[in-house]
Amino acid sequence: MRISYLLLMGTACSEKIIKNINIPSCRNCKYFQPSIYDTNFASSLNKCNKFGRKDIITDEITHDYADSCRSDKSKCGETGTYFEEEPNINLKILKHKIISTSPYLTLMILAILNVVLTVKK
Repeated sequence: MRISYLLLMGTACSEKIIKNINIPSCRNCKYFQPSIYDTNFASSLNKCNKFGRKDIITDEITHDYADSCRSDKSKCGETGTYFEEEPNINLKILKHKIISTSPYLTLMILAILNVVLTVKK
């Protein structure tokens, strides 16, 4: 009797309960702009191209951080009001990886070239 009770409890607790599972993620939105200074596609430095501010003197546009847009009800809010799915998310992630790691790749290539040129002398 005790074993069947434990088995019953195990199956009842195995269902996942995940908060916000039906809410879209910023990383999958077409307005999501990952930071080029961080190789992590989910960095807190990422911005949202939907919201920002234009400097009236310099014409420069500064976009808001994605996490602040999601915590502001007048912008996207927790539910992702203005979310539009990015059709090429895998390409966007690949492009980000290439751009964000390019300084490191350049340094590695220069170091290898330095070693090769030093050995040839």
